Amino acid sequence: MKNLALLIFASFFLSCTSKEEILQQQYSVEGMALYQTHCENCHQADGAGLRNLYPSIQKTQLSPEALACLMKYGKKGNGYMPANAKLQALDVAELVTYMREKWGNKKQVFPTDSAKMALQNCR
Repeated sequence: MKNLALLIFASFFLSCTSKEEILQQQYSVEGMALYQTHCENCHQADGAGLRNLYPSIQKTQLSPEALACLMKYGKKGNGYMPANAKLQALDVAELVTYMREKWGNKKQVFPTDSAKMALQNCR
């Protein structure tokens, strides 16, 4: 009986969630995992960074496209950030989606196609 109630609750919950909301949640969860793997060591779990060593990303003014380029290709010179050539467009899209939701209060998917285009236009 408990299983039936759980099944009914789950089907009701899922039927009330739009495809866009499901995609947003998926990108955000995947982005959080990618952030923990690739970004958290320097920028910290809360995005605050480490003083002058690693900048805070909590209130970044960078566009999603600029973030995509920075994540994939890094930055040299004043304010070094290593490149992460292993990140694919989907990874970047999920990371940007997570960051915008976490620190920008924007629950909006950064589409993979937009990430692909941004990465092509970086150089």
